[in-house]
Amino acid sequence: MSPPRLEGRRVIVRVMRHRDLAQIRAWRPFHDPLSPLWNIAPSRRLDPLRLLAGPRHDRDPRYTIERRGDGQIVGRMSLRDIDDRISARLGVRLGADFVDQGYGTEAIVLLLEYCFRTLGFERLYLDVAAVNVRAMRVYERMGFRHTGRHYRNVPAGVDLSFLELEPYHGLLGHFRRRFGRKQLLFYDMMLEHSEWEKQSARAHSP
Repeated sequence: MSPPRLEGRRVIVRVMRHRDLAQIRAWRPFHDPLSPLWNIAPSRRLDPLRLLAGPRHDRDPRYTIERRGDGQIVGRMSLRDIDDRISARLGVRLGADFVDQGYGTEAIVLLLEYCFRTLGFERLYLDVAAVNVRAMRVYERMGFRHTGRHYRNVPAGVDLSFLELEPYHGLLGHFRRRFGRKQLLFYDMMLEHSEWEKQSARAHSP
């Protein structure tokens, strides 16, 4: 399942190596108070995509997004819940200093082409926190469509007091309290091979 070296104009997507972890650990933390909520781990009870995406293999491929020229690791990606070559779930994470520069978009395009054109996947899934509007817009532009929603428990110790500030009042509707825990809304999204073909054709049309 591990891909060859996928080279784009600005980034290279390749299999993660142990020595990459030092660069990843050295990433500067996000100052955005929402950042601890973007990648909350799912639970089996709350995550319907575990059923949709099929059985989980023992080895989930993990990749680094390497910037061309200087070898800086700017992000990482993964494929999880792989059901043969029918479907998988995509995970993407960038370092704080590398967002909004096009690195993530280029890397996703490279991996989508590998998954759909080379491996022949029928569909790819992902999930995104409702408060991660920037990421959701990127996925929508790529052709991912919303298929459902679910909630995840906010990890203990995450301070949500910033939601009381006026700039964040509009986000309160994405949270609820269940079973004594604060929960955050996540959107389930899916990209079909056929839709990817359409998006790819439009992107390469004169």
